[in-house]
Formats: sequence, C-alpha cells, structure tokens
Amino acid sequence: MDYDRRAFLKASSSAAFVGAAGCGQAPDALWPLTGLPEKPPADFTPPSAGSIDLTSHVINRLTFGPTPGLRTAVLRLAKREEDAVETFIEQQLEPEKIDDRRAEHRTRIFETLKSEPIGEFYEFQPSLLREELTRATLMRAVYSERQLHEVMVRFWSDHFNIDLSKGECKWLKPADDRDVIRPNAMGKFTDLLAAATKSQAMLTYLDGRENRVHKPGDKPNENHARELLELHTLGVNGGYSQNDVMEVARCLSGWRIGRGLFQNGKVQFKPGLHDSGKKLVLGQAIPARKGMDGRKDLDDVLRIVTSHTSTARHIATKLCRRFIDDEPPSAAIDAVATRFSRSDGSIPEVLRTLFHTEAFRSHRGGKFKQPMHLIASALRVTDAETDAGRPL
Repeated sequence: MDYDRRAFLKASSSAAFVGAAGCGQAPDALWPLTGLPEKPPADFTPPSAGSIDLTSHVINRLTFGPTPGLRTAVLRLAKREEDAVETFIEQQLEPEKIDDRRAEHRTRIFETLKSEPIGEFYEFQPSLLREELTRATLMRAVYSERQLHEVMVRFWSDHFNIDLSKGECKWLKPADDRDVIRPNAMGKFTDLLAAATKSQAMLTYLDGRENRVHKPGDKPNENHARELLELHTLGVNGGYSQNDVMEVARCLSGWRIGRGLFQNGKVQFKPGLHDSGKKLVLGQAIPARKGMDGRKDLDDVLRIVTSHTSTARHIATKLCRRFIDDEPPSAAIDAVATRFSRSDGSIPEVLRTLFHTEAFRSHRGGKFKQPMHLIASALRVTDAETDAGRPL
C-alpha cells in the first residue's frame, strides 16, 4: 500500500509529542493523518450539560483536570454527592492546609527560582529563567494537590500580565511569580494589588520606575496609572477620567528599583522624585505630603480603587467568565461583586460565593481550555510522568 509521506510524517510528529507528554500512544484522532483507510475516526458528540455530573463538573472547573481516581476520592468525602462536593470545594479554598510535598519535591530541581535576593536573577541567562519558570508552572499544574490555588495563580498572572520581552522583565518575572502572585493568589485582593503595583517586574513593564517628578509642573509618566485603573481595578468603562489617570500617576511617582551592591534590586521610594502636592483621585482628596510621608499616596490610591464598585464588578466579571461561562449571567456577576465589596476583597470568600451560584452549578461543559491548561489536563487524566522538558 502506498503512503502519503507528508501525512505520515505529520502523524509521526504528532505522536511523538503525545509520547513526550507521557502518553503511551497517539490517540485515534491522529490516525487519519497517516492516510490509512482501515481505521476511520469515530464520530464525536460533545457531552451536554445535563450529562455531566456535579462532581465531574466541579473537578473540571476548580482543577487542571481530573486524575485517575480523583472523582472517586471526592465522592468518598461524604455520603451525599452534594456534601462531598462541598467538602472538596472547602478543602481547595484553604490551600495552606493541603499537603503539597509531592509538587514541591518535583519542582525543587529548578535552581533559578530560588535566587535571593532578586539581584541574583541577573546571573542567569534569560532563556534558562524562562524555561525553568515555564516548566515549574506546568509541573505544579499537573502534580499539585492545591489545584484551585494553581488555577488562581494562572488567573492572576494573566490579570497582572507582564511581557517578558520588555527590558529587564525577563529577569524579574520569576521573582514576581514567587513573591507576588503565589503568596497572594488566595488571600486579599488589596494585598495582591499592593504587591503587584510595587513589583520590580511591574514597575519595569509599565515604566513605573521612570515615573519621576523633579520639580512642580513636571508631567509624570502615566502608563502605570492607566493600566492600574483600566486593567487591574476599575476596568475600561469603570468611571474614571483622564484627569484621574494623571492624578494617580502623580501619586505613583518616586518609586524606584535600587541599584548597587547593598540595594540589590529592592524597591525604594525616593521623596525627591515624588510629586508632593495635593491630589484628587475619583473624587477623593489626597493631602500634600513631604519627605517619606509621600509613600502614603500609593496606599491611599489602592484604598480608593479597591473599594470602588467598578473594581468589584470588573473582578467579578472576569472570575465568572473563568469559572462559569464566557457570557456569565448578570445575576451571578452581581452576587460575586457584592461579596467582593462586603468581604473587603477576600478571594476565598468571593470564590465560595461564585461556586454556590446557580449559574456555576448549571453551566457545565461549554468552555474551551487554554493551551497550557489543555496540556496539563492531558497529563493529569493519563497519570503521565513528565519533567515538563522539551519537546513539551
């Protein structure tokens, strides 16, 4: 029998990828690429929402996918399925109580992620830093027992996006992941926002380190302020004006990344580069401050924006899109936004409310996975062994 060489090589490379991911053989869907007619692909009909049981649905939403035996383990948590699912959710909402030594043991091989202080990251090649961060992220997604925490790490990493191709971000992002996102992913949004705003990587990516005012009348760099309002808190149509952007930029002026042997990449506030005049942000007055008291301007800005109703709705909408549907019902968004405001931005409280909405329970299936999520799911469901190295 004659074979189509190009189709055969294409199928072979696809099978090699699957094998490298820890799977023993290529799935049937790859068979037609060989040109062999003996094994036509079977018809596939996506499961309807009604055919997905509650346990499977919750596992799929709160984790990077089921592992062999996980559904059974969840059902054993209580006699009734509803109670078992509730117990699983509560466990995942308290990641600090979950023994995660398995994942920690697997990721300890990545020496670059242990660098301390942050200046030591500059001793490594950027390609190695990026590779080890990517591999560690995937391995935690596959092997961590704190699955919801890993899902939220991914969510907040996207929310507080940092482009590694800009300037020194390639050296600074690993520390941002370790010191900013991971410790705060399941804490208070206010703490996460404060850490992200003063992150070395964020100050570099959004030109915050270039935001300096030497004398009255100098115009501050507004890039960081605009992203803080537009992407991180209130949202595009959150009710702020161009004047608010400029006032926030004035509040954020003077933050720098220290240089030299003893400063070693630490974030510092420089009073001589800060606009010490009074400001008005979203209708709230911030008094004039001199010297090191100017640091309080940033605290005031974060307090104002995190307590704003637009921030609650912006974060609630993004969370509902992640866990419910790309077009979530307004009732679910309202409930989550209300909990955000009433809980002072407690991420576990907000997620608990979301997971108990009728929309979350009823919107089963119907969501596409991002590439990394898809790979992690494939590795988990096949109980594969991987170190997340090439060619993954």
